[in-house]
Amino acid sequence: MVCCTLIAGLLALVLTPFAAWHPSPLAWRPHGDGAAIRAPLAGRMQSFGYAVSGLRFALRNEPNMRIHAAASALVVASGLWLGLDADEWRWLIAAMIMVVAAEAFNTAIEQCCNAIGTEFHPAIKAAKDVAAGGVLLCAAGAALIGIAIFAPHARAGFDQYEILPARGVIPMCHGDAARIDPPNRPGSAALIATIA
Repeated sequence: MVCCTLIAGLLALVLTPFAAWHPSPLAWRPHGDGAAIRAPLAGRMQSFGYAVSGLRFALRNEPNMRIHAAASALVVASGLWLGLDADEWRWLIAAMIMVVAAEAFNTAIEQCCNAIGTEFHPAIKAAKDVAAGGVLLCAAGAALIGIAIFAPHARAGFDQYEILPARGVIPMCHGDAARIDPPNRPGSAALIATIA
């Protein structure tokens, strides 16, 4: 049953551009002449344009979207610096997209509520609060995913150094530690050999 549904859905996606296209009366945009686009491919391209325009609107007008975008850029830079594997990248990409998409939905809900009216209404407040709570849950989940991925890398980075009193930071090279002799510190090779 599930296979038949999946096959029917895939066929619908593949064959839709070849079918006779009848515009929905609900498919309108508030700007423009209101006439539906007749070419299916051009309509899809215009839909992508609307989506990009919506993301641009959210980045320009929502401070939280800019914070999420900056955090995503920091995560990507950190992941590239640490050389994460494919599985870790999959989780991070899913987490970043989840948060940005939740913030986009929150922005859409806020804009719809603002279009209804500017006066206070408890239902509008509840809708905005629930949408913001959804973003908070997604952000908390993304933070947990980030901690689960980056914490082992951070710990591995800190484990290669040991801080010794009055000696500074000395790399622990396991087999080669006895040959390290920092300049101007007599006898430090013996101390390092005892640690290794």
